[in-house]
Amino acid sequence: QQQPPPADTAQSFLRVFEPLSRTLENPVALGFLGLAAFFIIRSIVVSYSKGPERFSMKSVQQASVPAQRDFTPRELAAFDGKDEGTALYIAVKGVVYDVSKSRGFYGPGGAYANFSGRDASRGLAVSSFGTEVLKDLDEPVDALDDLDQTEVDSLDEWAGFFAGKYVPVGRLVNPAESAASASASASESKKDA
Repeated sequence: QQQPPPADTAQSFLRVFEPLSRTLENPVALGFLGLAAFFIIRSIVVSYSKGPERFSMKSVQQASVPAQRDFTPRELAAFDGKDEGTALYIAVKGVVYDVSKSRGFYGPGGAYANFSGRDASRGLAVSSFGTEVLKDLDEPVDALDDLDQTEVDSLDEWAGFFAGKYVPVGRLVNPAESAASASASASESKKDA
């Protein structure tokens, strides 16, 4: 048969927790205690979990890139996403990206649908998603030489975003460049034969 502990033992036990009891009654002390607990738990979680890798141009340069081709603005327009079975492409700073995995954004009805199958560079630089920033398909590729520094910086950020998220499938070229490239390829093929 156990006997209850003597009263002085119970009182000494409660005296140990008395400072904690006073701390929990003080809102400022309670705030500091909560903040300390937060940072301790956060440092433990961060040290045991590896977060997503940060974007870097080096990772993009090392990524495997599928066979690429040149697109004129008119050829690129065929990849506008209006046909579900066709890939969805967008050009940014001369690089054509396959954005098919984000059809909800770039496909018909999406926030960026005007850029589908087009050079989105100017629109992204000036933060305009309307058709007024798109050049005619038969005009030369937009040189973007009239952008101010803020717009250039904005476009560079967008280019980094696309390079980190989407697969490059080619480059946007003027029709004259495309014809010259095709002619050079044909000449090389004849030499090899």
